[in-house]
Amino acid sequence: MTATLVTGLGVWVRGHSSLPGKHWFLLAIVAMDLWLLSVGIELSAPSATCAFAISRWAWIGFVLLPTFWAFFLYEYALGAKVPRWLVPLGIIVAPALITSAAVTTDWHQKFYGPETKWLTGENGSFVLSDHGPLFFVAITYLYMVIMAAAVVAGSAVRTANPAVRSFFHKLFAATLIPMAANLAYILGGFTLFDTDPTPFSFALSLTLVVWLVADNRWIDVSAIARELLFYNSTDPVFVIDPAGAAIETNPAAAELLRKEAEPVPLLRDFGELGPIVRYLAARGCLPDVTDIQLGRRHFAVRAHAISLGEGQKQVGWAVALLDVTVQKIAAQKAIAAEQMQAQFLATVSHELRTPLTVINGALGLLSQGGTKVNDAQKARLIGRATSSSDTLTKLVNDLIDTQSLSSAQFSMALEPCALGPMVQNAVARAESLQPDKCIRFSCDLPDVALVVQADAERMAQALDNVLSNAVKFSLPGGLVEISLQQHKGMAEVTVTDSGCGIPPGAEDQVFAPFSQLDSSDTKTAYGSGLGLHITRQILDRHSGHVRYVSAPGVGTTFSIALPLAP
Repeated sequence: MTATLVTGLGVWVRGHSSLPGKHWFLLAIVAMDLWLLSVGIELSAPSATCAFAISRWAWIGFVLLPTFWAFFLYEYALGAKVPRWLVPLGIIVAPALITSAAVTTDWHQKFYGPETKWLTGENGSFVLSDHGPLFFVAITYLYMVIMAAAVVAGSAVRTANPAVRSFFHKLFAATLIPMAANLAYILGGFTLFDTDPTPFSFALSLTLVVWLVADNRWIDVSAIARELLFYNSTDPVFVIDPAGAAIETNPAAAELLRKEAEPVPLLRDFGELGPIVRYLAARGCLPDVTDIQLGRRHFAVRAHAISLGEGQKQVGWAVALLDVTVQKIAAQKAIAAEQMQAQFLATVSHELRTPLTVINGALGLLSQGGTKVNDAQKARLIGRATSSSDTLTKLVNDLIDTQSLSSAQFSMALEPCALGPMVQNAVARAESLQPDKCIRFSCDLPDVALVVQADAERMAQALDNVLSNAVKFSLPGGLVEISLQQHKGMAEVTVTDSGCGIPPGAEDQVFAPFSQLDSSDTKTAYGSGLGLHITRQILDRHSGHVRYVSAPGVGTTFSIALPLAP
């Protein structure tokens, strides 16, 4: 009956499973059937001679069964093929030697001794063996095989993913059952049906494993998928009781607790998550706002009630923290981009409107004034229109430069340039800016020429932007000081004004495109907000830098530094 059950379930396994080591498992069932068949024949043998012969040939199944079992565990638990050299040794050499020693025991009396008897008990006749030294050699070999299988199963328990560890616990226990039964027989004289219980214990082990297969527990894909999501998820997951205390955490949650607080706090007191857990425990639902920040990461909190069934008492909650840091940063960038676009439109529309108004007004007066506009007035109107046209041209050029400088294909023609003359020319151009403000300039240049590798046109543009900025924010009659000097292998141009200064922490805004510190309607200095942004881009491409030192009400010093040419 036992053999029939195991064989039937083995056929089911063969048709429904494709796991590593399955062929060894099926061979173990065949060996089990062979052994059980020999035990049955032995118990029903009509004579001692027949019983003795059957018990000795039964060693074929007795040796092959634990061998196939060990091979199955090796391939299943370790995910590797059994070494090729080990296969013939385990399934041919060892069974042949041990079975030969058992079959020929009448000649040498070393496997079974002369005290081997055929007895009759309540359950029928059976062989009572007198074990000789070769028997214990064979048993030692079999115990080594079973111990190897136990080591493999135990190693799998230790290293297995938590999602499948429970199955390896069962395999390990099933491996130990035959060993325990055989020890009970040899050391304690325990028998089953007046015979060695080892084959029946192996049948029990195989039946347990086949039952796991039949019960869909060999690899319960659904259960493993759920546990893999819990243990391997990068999102922290907490299992909490109805009072809000953590019962279990997945590795990501445990790492979050350790990383953000030392010592690890109670979940109810853990950062921004604590109030949500307390709210959940008190009211049985999440608050309206569940977005929290822990450290530098942002999370959306989700909670699912745990109960034993519909209408049953609630036993806790599964709380998952979905990491939305990337989405949060993307949203912030989108908002910043939208704000920048709005600021760009506002800035550009204003910067376009002002000179266009001047140009239109001047052209209107010139076209409609006739003889009422004298030559001096005409010259002044033409001058204002020309100046406004230059402003529009600069704005368009700045927009084009901003686009081109952000392109990876943009390149510059770097060549040796003397920086002193470039500074002098830039100061001369700056003196013509806003002449009505009467800005004074002081230029200090060294006697030694400082040569740098630069694109002359782009460096002139960078110098113009910094000087224009100094003029724009200087008070009428103010002083702009320019100096050029050598410092630590760098040529450094400094431009100091006596204007309103820059508040602390505004560097990102100063060098951002389309950005102005004073965006109020009462501001006195206008511009596209592109000059200093373009200047930084140019200096970055020259392996240099532009920086500033400032204080509100004191003034600002900008410095442009470039590596000296070798």
